[in-house]
Amino acid sequence: MKKIFAILILSLAVFGNDAMAQFRKPLQSSSNRVNPNEAKYNIGLVGGVTMTQWVHFGGTKTQYNHTFNFGPTAGLSIERMINKTTSVSLEGLFAMRNTQLSYDVTNFPTGLFQNDDFYRQYNADYQEVNVQVPVTFYLSNGNIRPYVFVGPRFSLPLSGKMIWKKTKIEGYGTPEQHYDETQTTIDTVEMNAQNLRSWNVGIVAGAGVLFKLNMNNYYFLLKVDASAHAAVINSFTKEEINGEATNVIGAAYIDPYLLGMRFNTDATVKLTFMFPLKKQLKGACMKWGEYD
Repeated sequence: MKKIFAILILSLAVFGNDAMAQFRKPLQSSSNRVNPNEAKYNIGLVGGVTMTQWVHFGGTKTQYNHTFNFGPTAGLSIERMINKTTSVSLEGLFAMRNTQLSYDVTNFPTGLFQNDDFYRQYNADYQEVNVQVPVTFYLSNGNIRPYVFVGPRFSLPLSGKMIWKKTKIEGYGTPEQHYDETQTTIDTVEMNAQNLRSWNVGIVAGAGVLFKLNMNNYYFLLKVDASAHAAVINSFTKEEINGEATNVIGAAYIDPYLLGMRFNTDATVKLTFMFPLKKQLKGACMKWGEYD
């Protein structure tokens, strides 16, 4: 884990050092020019909201319900312009993730010649570090620029907990159906390498709009976008699949009804406030837009 953090920090440092090396030439910016001599590097502060869902495939294809749960995400972005319409970025984001699902388990064996029906609820609440490298394609060169982007993402779950709840259903499938709260069991389990894959990779893609905010002798960039991400590696661990994970008895989420493949997905809306990295010229002629 420490090695992974060291690699991520080193990557951001190298990319940032290269960007700061560009802080030599003057920055041309004037409100009456649409395409000034823009900076090759931009550094930005990112903030937004994210919604997480764990999607299941295979197994017995149990029907389950998801709720919409949102959490904050924030971080840094360094963008390198390849040309006037294309850029590549390195983004490091911290996200608070929460996902909930529920489903019915019918005819579950609870004793000799006895089957019962249960309502199961599952909640995962955890933190995650995301490092992504989106390639952005700007669709115009004006002060308002729509864009699309796509790129890989590396995800590193940190700490968190899982809450499993199981409630017996009386009279399942009848008008008199109710939930027997006196027969409810709840398990709270710390998230670890046995119940969630310790890292993952995926693809992120989205679209947004960039607004160029011109000042007298400088400019800022404001980006607003929405994106979707899907991991490409099954997040069930070998221990879960083989039934060897600890703390999965009672109101366990891991049972034959949902085993198969689980993929972590999320949707994010974020705002990025970016600062061009170029030195400004100072002099009496600045007001005329004269830059070298």
